[in-house]
Amino acid sequence: MTRSFHHRTTLGAVCGIVLFLLLAVYAFWIKNVILGLLMAFLLIVLTERTLHSEYVISDGKLIIDNGKLSRNKIIEIGQINSCRPMTSVFGLVRYLLITYGSDNVMVSVQPANEIAFVATLKKEKEACDA
Repeated sequence: MTRSFHHRTTLGAVCGIVLFLLLAVYAFWIKNVILGLLMAFLLIVLTERTLHSEYVISDGKLIIDNGKLSRNKIIEIGQINSCRPMTSVFGLVRYLLITYGSDNVMVSVQPANEIAFVATLKKEKEACDA
């Protein structure tokens, strides 16, 4: 069974997009083309990562797709050691911290529906272990 979860759009990501947009417009306004192009590039990368990130659970694998401008990360669900909810920035940012492998590599994910994501991950892990 293949199940996909979209990335949660946070207030911080939206503020970052607006900030880079304003910086790009201001840089072009004062005729600083190099800084404007740099801010526009960062704006594109941040927007792409925010809007097109998704997490796919399929065939005993967790595929973390951070948009078209980055590589997919593929994690075998059987190698996952833990998945626990975390908060940072005084409780404003919530994410799931997944540790996997023998050396406990960590990766953070922010699915829109955390409860269903964790339930699907547990169900697939049980199927892999059985």
